[in-house]
Amino acid sequence: MAPHTFHNVNRNRLGADPRFGHDQDHEIVVFHPFTTDPDIKFVNVDTTSKSGILRAEQLGLVASKKVDIIFTSDISFASEHLFDPEHKGRIYALFRHPVDRAVSKFYYLQTATWERTYRPEWVGMDIIDWATEENADENFIVKKLMGKKLSETVDMSDLIIAKEIIRQHFVVGLMNDMEESVRRYNIVLGVDYAGERGQQCMEQYVSTGRRRLQEGELVNTNEGNLPNDNRNSNPHPKVRENWDLLHT
Repeated sequence: MAPHTFHNVNRNRLGADPRFGHDQDHEIVVFHPFTTDPDIKFVNVDTTSKSGILRAEQLGLVASKKVDIIFTSDISFASEHLFDPEHKGRIYALFRHPVDRAVSKFYYLQTATWERTYRPEWVGMDIIDWATEENADENFIVKKLMGKKLSETVDMSDLIIAKEIIRQHFVVGLMNDMEESVRRYNIVLGVDYAGERGQQCMEQYVSTGRRRLQEGELVNTNEGNLPNDNRNSNPHPKVRENWDLLHT
């Protein structure tokens, strides 16, 4: 919970955003995009896309030692191009039940006009019909870990390898137990979460949302960890039946 230099996909790829004037730099640059919070720092690359990862590789992102945390969903490609035996990394992953993830995506993309994958045509659709006809996220995590396209198929050997990769290289957190997950991350990162600022952060991003979830039937995209200002959250109905059709 302490300040770190990072590039975060949830911050709209700010590191390489042209409005900050660092997207054409020929070296890794650390900058402060928010004047109201000088503790937040970014570097000038976008690790959420293959082209951005290749640019980060060219600029020597990891070797520069100017970044503490790298956010990416393309783990296989990033590990191949950003790290080497002299510059290793550890993967921090927050896992979510695949049914919960699928349900959240179904409701979220109906309203997320800012997303490239916005799907207004899903409004009014029965979620079971969507799961059987529209959802294409079959074995999403396994494919990501194995470096395969979402259109490709995986088999049991891929699953075994993916599970071994997670066992050996991941610090695992669970979205339905955010407090414990954050505690583990902080321990491994060497972050002092016992101080006043750490406790405030935990209260804002974990405890408050959990209490809100207990008060009603709606759940949010953070599975009970709703921030005080509703950032990165999307309330939706809880799905309680037909999990076998939603499980991908």
